[in-house]
Amino acid sequence: MSIETLRAVAQPWQCDAMGHMNVRFYTGYFDDASSQFIGTLGGGVEQLGTADLGWADVHHVVEFKEEVKSGGLLTVTTRVIKIGRTSLTFQHQLMGLSGNIHATMEVVTVMFDLKARRATTFPDDIRRAAEELLSQEIA
Repeated sequence: MSIETLRAVAQPWQCDAMGHMNVRFYTGYFDDASSQFIGTLGGGVEQLGTADLGWADVHHVVEFKEEVKSGGLLTVTTRVIKIGRTSLTFQHQLMGLSGNIHATMEVVTVMFDLKARRATTFPDDIRRAAEELLSQEIA
């Protein structure tokens, strides 16, 4: 199941000489959506607290499908694709007001032990939340 993770407006200052949103701002929107998504799963900075856990993105694949014009109203939705032992794969879709897809980003992120500086398994509550979203996607 996809959940909404961001709403935004393509600002004129984010656009290039042709009036289209510059590529670097797609990444910014997707990064903000990632933070919202991870927080929804219970893995946000405030939620992890003093657990010395964090996230490390290890792979991004972006597909640009339709240019975003200045003033475009945008929504990002996110869905779980795969859950590993230490990694989570999810996909963002950046859409316009009419539901047209401007771009997608597939992300692989790893639960990271900040003290040991290595990947570690997910806390149970985060795994359960991700599995719940994945099960709704498959159903």
